[in-house]
Amino acid sequence: MTGLSKRITIKRIAVAIDCSPHSRASLSAAAEIAGFFNAELLGIFVEDINLIRTAELPFSQEIHLHTAQFEPLDSLKLERMLKQQAKEAYELFKQTAERFDIPHTFRTLRGRVLAEVLSAALESDLLAMGRSGKTPLCRRGLGSTAKKAVRESKTHILLTRSGPTPVSPLLVVYDGSPGAKHALEAALGLARRDAALHVFLVANNVQKHAALQKEAEMIIAKMIVKKQFHMLPWTDSGMLAQCIHMAEPGLLVLSDNMAALGPETVYRLIDATDYPVLLVRHAT
Repeated sequence: MTGLSKRITIKRIAVAIDCSPHSRASLSAAAEIAGFFNAELLGIFVEDINLIRTAELPFSQEIHLHTAQFEPLDSLKLERMLKQQAKEAYELFKQTAERFDIPHTFRTLRGRVLAEVLSAALESDLLAMGRSGKTPLCRRGLGSTAKKAVRESKTHILLTRSGPTPVSPLLVVYDGSPGAKHALEAALGLARRDAALHVFLVANNVQKHAALQKEAEMIIAKMIVKKQFHMLPWTDSGMLAQCIHMAEPGLLVLSDNMAALGPETVYRLIDATDYPVLLVRHAT
């Protein structure tokens, strides 16, 4: 990655870590961005208080995924497991931060996972997290924590899946609104020389499509990118996702403050795609 738009200030990046494949990918992507900006990286591991309280109940049981056998949920065993996971998360975080030679801080917190992650994000400019966590059921779409974070976080959010986060092509949904312009500028800031850029213009007629393309061309200006424009005559999240999936997989850059698409449509679109997503909050 070469950086974000100058309109987005990145001094600290918070990254939620649970050592899942998606979480590892978010840590690598966050470290790369932090390295470019000389930003601080804040690692967060949350000991889930709800899980701890559940283990303290006398009737609580756990089921082994491989044997399908039940046994009492041991609170002391759970505490040891959480401490071990926190240690593994810290080691992974430290190794990654040192590899990119960036200042870093790590916190092990105890509380409700989403509340602790969002609280840390308030001190940061960007929140990086995996599209889903360790829960086996979270194999498609966003996990429950990521889904709530998308709606409730006040900062920009980078959502990644397992594997490397691609920087080309960059995919942007554009409707001419201030939020969409901000997202396009952020995408351009991420673009390497000769990167592929797909701009999906939300337009229901040829005239509107031409006007939006002209606007986008002015924003792109002298950037050396391989740009392609596509007309999207729909505002339904399912149809938008299908059209976006026709382009090769890349980083989808969106704003949740667009005129043609309401926030809920944007959130459903993020859930419907399997691509890494940078959700850009509109500058105030």
